[in-house]
Amino acid sequence: MDLGTSQENISLNNHIAEVRSIWDDGNDPQLPFKVKALLEKLLTSTSPQEPWIANLIKEGLPRTELYRDKERGFILMGHVHEKGHSNPPHDHGPCWVLYGVYHGVTEITTYRRTDDGKVPGQATLKRKEVHRLTPGMVLPYLPGEIHSTLAAEHSVVLRFLSCDLDKVKRYRSDLAGQTMSLA
Repeated sequence: MDLGTSQENISLNNHIAEVRSIWDDGNDPQLPFKVKALLEKLLTSTSPQEPWIANLIKEGLPRTELYRDKERGFILMGHVHEKGHSNPPHDHGPCWVLYGVYHGVTEITTYRRTDDGKVPGQATLKRKEVHRLTPGMVLPYLPGEIHSTLAAEHSVVLRFLSCDLDKVKRYRSDLAGQTMSLA
């Protein structure tokens, strides 16, 4: 996505600058929660007329990379999901991820693994809780946490990734078949 000039996309550019200013080496255990506060601020302060969010909504794509920091490795994604869009239970491997809602409602269910993990390709999960994210809400998912997503309404979601998920080992689960495989 072409983000244009700083003046056109002030909230996004300010957000990125703030994240970069607190990132340091990326190993601070409080970093997910510090970035969460910044993402909440971005979600609640961005006008729907600001070009970057207006374009995201207009294009309506399920996945758009909004920003990739080549030095620090974090990525900000934008997602527009129709009601009913879902992702099965999965983790993000060694990465932490923030999900934040700009518009609509997204439900995120968390799970705990109940088997001992000794049988390759098999996993038994038990539902822990369901979080209902509404506009302005952000939740962090830390390394290894298993969760699934569901767009309860047409939703615009921002997802902050601490690293490139295409470059790490992570898993996707099938509840019905009780299987787990590399994503």
